[in-house]
Amino acid sequence: MACTGRFAESWQFASFFCTGVILNGVDNSGGAANAFLTDTTINFLAPDNRVDAGVGMVLYNTTAGTNGPVMAVTATTITATGVTWDDGDAYRIVLIDAIERSTIELYLDIAASDIHAAMAASGACDCTLASWAAGFLAKLNIIDAASYYQCKCGQPHMTDELRGRYLDWCSTQLEAIRTGALELCDGATGSDFPSLGWAQQGWTDWATAEIIFNEESS
Repeated sequence: MACTGRFAESWQFASFFCTGVILNGVDNSGGAANAFLTDTTINFLAPDNRVDAGVGMVLYNTTAGTNGPVMAVTATTITATGVTWDDGDAYRIVLIDAIERSTIELYLDIAASDIHAAMAASGACDCTLASWAAGFLAKLNIIDAASYYQCKCGQPHMTDELRGRYLDWCSTQLEAIRTGALELCDGATGSDFPSLGWAQQGWTDWATAEIIFNEESS
């Protein structure tokens, strides 16, 4: 892969550090090629699930691999530009608006440059990544970005001590990538190949990643 672009997206950052809850579910309309998502098991207008139209929230059809901005919402339906729904399609939405999303993406892009530099130094820019590497780089990108930016929707728990721990962990991983101690390329395992004997379970991949981080840093 080329050493360009970020390794994580705004919804991943937000679910890790901001909202704490991602709205997930499946379309249960019973039909096909619908212009709007239907989920009668949830209230999209309830305070804890508040989905707003016209502010840049993005709805993902994870089954079809499509997404678009939310344009209309009722208690049980969401319409997003360019996204259609078949019964059983899975969806995901994180409750951040366009301004927050673009700010998060800016910091993810800035933090990704640290990873690009480390990968370039070890010759990992042009290889096929190992199966675990994409998730690891996404976690590293998110934690690095969070060391500099706490989104306004975030929980106010980023103490100076915690920020320092995040920065120390990121520095250690970047140094391991730069020196080749941690090799990202498929088929290669450096001396610091990431491993963990056990971990608590999280409700999302990103909650689990934070649990693993805490174990590695303790």
